[in-house]
Amino acid sequence: MNIDELVEVNECPLCGGGGILEEDCGSSYYVTCLDCGCHSVNIGFKSDDERLEAARRTAELWNCGKVISMSPGE
Repeated sequence: MNIDELVEVNECPLCGGGGILEEDCGSSYYVTCLDCGCHSVNIGFKSDDERLEAARRTAELWNCGKVISMSPGE
């Protein structure tokens, strides 16, 4: 199963750059912007059954603008 094909990730809510879903150490997902570097929180999973739901939840938070940025004032 290719998670990237099952989950829609919108452009960065801060700069409009490309967002990409990343898997972290085989236990969580996050989305990061390829241009400005802001990112979502990590959503963890403990089994293959939870993997898709974690990816979907991560993308959902990103797509509604819940991001972490190192920019001043953020």
